[in-house]
Amino acid sequence: MPIFNVQLLAQGKTPDGKTVNLSPSLALHQRGPIVPVSVCLEVNMAKPLLAQGKAIMGAPGNALIDTGATISAIDEDLARELKIPVVDQGKMASASHESTPCNLYPIQITIGGVLVLQVPRAMGAKLKPMGLVAIIGRDILQKATLFYNGAAGTISLSI
Repeated sequence: MPIFNVQLLAQGKTPDGKTVNLSPSLALHQRGPIVPVSVCLEVNMAKPLLAQGKAIMGAPGNALIDTGATISAIDEDLARELKIPVVDQGKMASASHESTPCNLYPIQITIGGVLVLQVPRAMGAKLKPMGLVAIIGRDILQKATLFYNGAAGTISLSI
């Protein structure tokens, strides 16, 4: 069982504008459980393309592990840029808005080069403004063990 572990690091500014390192605990509190990922087309959709000798484009970035998200998501603009096909339509709802139509994409998320997650129906969302390429939701977490250690500022995830 592969396990991904990370201790978050971040910097902040003092009132006089000096940059200082934050404690891992404060970094996790302020940033949330953010993990480095690479996102590309889901493996079953990619097989025919690979068999034809075509390259599968991927993109690195950050993903938020979000226990409040029912379904995982990919940045809509990134999905288009990577030419990931729309496989269906869905509806997204949140605390700030009612059901909104969205595209569903078949993606693969690789966390820290260790965990490879197949997400056949990830919602397209505007994530880039938050500095994210993806959200890892409960559709993935239902098969995982997540340990959020706020005191140490660490996250451990295993599938």
